[in-house]
Amino acid sequence: MTETLMDKIDTGLLESPLIKKDSWCYKDQHQKFEKFTDFNDWLDSDDGFNLRERYGIEGLLQPSKAFYASDKEAYNQAFKEYRNTRRNEVLNKTYLCEQFADEHWFERNVKRFDQLVNCLEDGSVVPFIGAGISVEGGFPTWKNHLRQQGRTAGINPKHIESLLSMGKFEKVIEEIEDKRGRDVFIQEIRDVFSTTGSITDTSLRITELFSDTVITTNYDHLLELSFETGVSNSIQIINGDDTSHDPDPKKITIVKLHGDIKTPSKCVLSKCQYDQAYGKKKIDLTLPIPKILSYHYKNSSLLFLGCSLNNDRTMRVFEEMKKNMGDVDKPQHFSLEQVPQSEKEVVDRNAYLLKFGITPIWFEKGRFEYIESMLRLARNELNYRRIP
Repeated sequence: MTETLMDKIDTGLLESPLIKKDSWCYKDQHQKFEKFTDFNDWLDSDDGFNLRERYGIEGLLQPSKAFYASDKEAYNQAFKEYRNTRRNEVLNKTYLCEQFADEHWFERNVKRFDQLVNCLEDGSVVPFIGAGISVEGGFPTWKNHLRQQGRTAGINPKHIESLLSMGKFEKVIEEIEDKRGRDVFIQEIRDVFSTTGSITDTSLRITELFSDTVITTNYDHLLELSFETGVSNSIQIINGDDTSHDPDPKKITIVKLHGDIKTPSKCVLSKCQYDQAYGKKKIDLTLPIPKILSYHYKNSSLLFLGCSLNNDRTMRVFEEMKKNMGDVDKPQHFSLEQVPQSEKEVVDRNAYLLKFGITPIWFEKGRFEYIESMLRLARNELNYRRIP
């Protein structure tokens, strides 16, 4: 049976001789029921007890399936209530309204989240994965790693802390290499980032939403592990400075901007290496890494996950690109962001990111589980939109 024929059967355009017309799939449109996986799982769980009692389906073997088959109108109404409640929870309605006295920032969250889903729906979104995503998988933040590097190199912790507090990460690396040599720094990189790590719910959501290109500044192999399907040679790794390979449309392409732990000597780490990769005095858009970033800034909607997005080299590339493009329509970029705790800080951070063309979607500070929840919600919203 061809794929086209099966597609027609799934959408009800053709009858299959293998499926009786009065079967569950045909009579009750089971293929649509399966689009509501999260709602069905919730309804069948302890959390859905009150709703099951309300509709008289408590005690059944599969309450959600029985509910869907017996009373579609009531099922749809219950689903709408669940969907609205879930959106409010994931988009931080209670926290944002209590923290800032009204619904202003929550309303922006709702609008911006829907804008993100629109971009996901048209296939224009490319995720940009930072160190924050790897932390959940068992790796340190870059700042904590530099603290470890300083200790291994025997540098005064207070001095390291002072440099980190000023955002001088490249200076920390420079001092370690000057005092102990590059070999010490590279070995510490190996010790920390060559471990396997653990697949997380967040990394799995990334694999559900994206199957083409992923960009990361991370050196570890968490993304490769998450995308592994058992199919041989299904993932293509491209280092940011490698201009000899084009993305293979038949594979998942992971672009490792700053290198791979398999070849730590080629990782972009020190100030000197950053200067070589991005340009010494100003950003050089003709170099390989800025060219990759420029291409996706101009042609994709980037979604930043686990990225600090402060005044680093990546942001300077985007600033240069935005200036060069001038006053023309640009793709909308997004970031899932910890919300600052004061109104002024939110206003300032919001304006700072939008200056680079990046739209923030806020979650409560320190509650990084909301990144997975927002990605899950986006996946579900896409599924709901695809239901005839």
